[in-house]
Amino acid sequence: MALIGIGSSVGKGGSNNKRDVEVIQRRLNEIGKNCGKTDGICGAKTIAAIYSFQKHFMEKPDSLISPNRRTIHYLNIWSIKPVSPGVDLRGNLQKAWDLVNPLLPRGSYCSSGYRSPEKQRQILPRFYSIPYKRALMRKYGSIHYNDVWANRRTKETEMLRMVRVIGQAIAAPGRSMHQKGKAFDIGGPSSIDRQQVRVVKMVASANPDIFSGKVIHERNGCVHVEIK
Repeated sequence: MALIGIGSSVGKGGSNNKRDVEVIQRRLNEIGKNCGKTDGICGAKTIAAIYSFQKHFMEKPDSLISPNRRTIHYLNIWSIKPVSPGVDLRGNLQKAWDLVNPLLPRGSYCSSGYRSPEKQRQILPRFYSIPYKRALMRKYGSIHYNDVWANRRTKETEMLRMVRVIGQAIAAPGRSMHQKGKAFDIGGPSSIDRQQVRVVKMVASANPDIFSGKVIHERNGCVHVEIK
């Protein structure tokens, strides 16, 4: 979508110039915030659509869009990001993702949601044996590393400690918020990690009834988000 601009404010208490109202109505309809006809009249339906849009990032939406301010910025960058195949966004996970999704930087995607107990238990040995194997061997030595791996069923606690020490946040099997259906992860290039964290924290602050406020940039590059 082409970038939009307005010359004066649109919405509740705004100047509501016909041309500016039409620009905003057209964009709101394009992104699925239905405001009805593109007639240049800022009525109740248009104001409600602005409010719904602002609720993604404002705790107290004012239903007003001013030139060169935050709301017009997010109208311009709004784009829907994909969800990886097989990701389970059950319950409020879907609602939380839908609030964050269109404001994330391009290249973002939802990489994980609910995980079954079986799938969650597979995460720790995968981290231990593939991406962090070399780092763990350097820190703990190959003898200790191999001993823990050979006895991984009985030394799961030690494996968990080792992975955490090198900087990978991970819950103990059976205690993950993913397993409780209370967390999702956001993937993407490392160059946008900080921007992802910033956007999620903003959306979480605006929607404290859904988000717990816990956002973690993990060592493996994903952004972990928890909900209530």
